Amino acid sequence: MQLLAIQQAMAASSILATMPQVIESVGRPGFSAGLFDIARRFTGTEIVTAFVTAADGAVHTLLAENRQEPGRAALDVARRYVSRHWCADPANTVELDGSGSRECWGVRMRASDIANPSYRSECYFSVGLSERFSLIQRRSGDTMRLSIYRRRKESFSDQEIAHLVESAPLLMAALWRHYEAEEPARDGTLPAFRARLAAVAPSLSARERDVCALIASGLTSEGIALELGVGINTVLTYRKRAYARLGISSQNELMRILM
Repeated sequence: MQLLAIQQAMAASSILATMPQVIESVGRPGFSAGLFDIARRFTGTEIVTAFVTAADGAVHTLLAENRQEPGRAALDVARRYVSRHWCADPANTVELDGSGSRECWGVRMRASDIANPSYRSECYFSVGLSERFSLIQRRSGDTMRLSIYRRRKESFSDQEIAHLVESAPLLMAALWRHYEAEEPARDGTLPAFRARLAAVAPSLSARERDVCALIASGLTSEGIALELGVGINTVLTYRKRAYARLGISSQNELMRILM
């Protein structure tokens, strides 16, 4: 009888061996950071973002991660991209199969491929990026786009692209499941939390209610910053003020008020 340590045998050379930990974290706060760590390990990426475009054209930022550096560059890039440059992205011209086949497409794009100088400057050059590889998939009218970026003057190797291609089905499946796990907070629970806060804590400002409702919905401070289009320090300030008004110091105490 021969016993093979398959997980360990794969780990040194294949991104697929690391996917179980990503899948296990779906729907949890650590999902984004875990996915970024794996992408960085196998591609040397500086920034990872994921967006979902709904059938009605609305764009939802699912994640935006970079190495833990001052300024949270990924959050800044995501905000600029969605608010000012989404329509200028050449990847929007890619024709995807909307028949339900769930086929995934890869798009490799350099900063020099972008005709819009403002987009090129704000989302690439200003944060030291030069190239991105995106995985794009459509499901029931919604489109998921996962983008992996490289530092300026660096380029993805054939092996790095191969790692992303081989793991694409699992990566996209995990992202869709994470997006679905967040949906109740976006569509139902979040408005209920806001309404409850308005009733039990009328002294809170509208922004403080928004932050508390998003905290209760399970979003991290980074996720709240993306959702509200503000900086992470602004989120922390609103949270501190709201907790002081409510006389609490933790998320558990906030949940007791709401429930």
